[in-house]
Amino acid sequence: MRIPLLLALLAAPALLGAQEEAPASPGLPLGAFAAERVAVVPLQFWRADSTGWSTSLTSARIRAEVDSAIAEAMRDRGMGSRWAFAADVIRGARRNPTYSTDPSALGVGRWRSTPPVVGEALPSVVADNLRIISALGDARYALIPVELRVEGTFAFLRLVLVDTRTRKITWGADIGVQAEPGMVQALGARVADLVVEP
Repeated sequence: MRIPLLLALLAAPALLGAQEEAPASPGLPLGAFAAERVAVVPLQFWRADSTGWSTSLTSARIRAEVDSAIAEAMRDRGMGSRWAFAADVIRGARRNPTYSTDPSALGVGRWRSTPPVVGEALPSVVADNLRIISALGDARYALIPVELRVEGTFAFLRLVLVDTRTRKITWGADIGVQAEPGMVQALGARVADLVVEP
């Protein structure tokens, strides 16, 4: 039974960590970063349920839709000038193929099963990949949608915020929505809710 877990995640989406340098506003776990330069990288992994409608979705399709939904929701709330989103990150990487890495494959697979701990050092491969991406976009912080997974009637998106300068985990949480064909828009809104009021 996963309802208690879902309620806990929705009530306190910063349970996996808290930012140390500037306290978050109540209800806005990432509100302190609204004025920072942050790069939201592409969704890294998709895990469908073993049965049900989610098995018909391809990884490429759902990842692209989630990336677009996050960008649209954030831009609708005025975050388009300071934050860069998946499409921006991908364009920057393509313009600099000699120096960049694939932003859709950052090496965060270990975080699918075990969420990182706030304050711990990034794995070297992740830190190196993000350092290049952050330099291209002039963004100190990177928000990583690690995995979207469907479990029965719910979908959970694991998010991790990292400081590419100190090479450490800054914040992390799972956010949940009802698992249904239109869930990507709900996920985009939930991500935006972490940063700025509707």
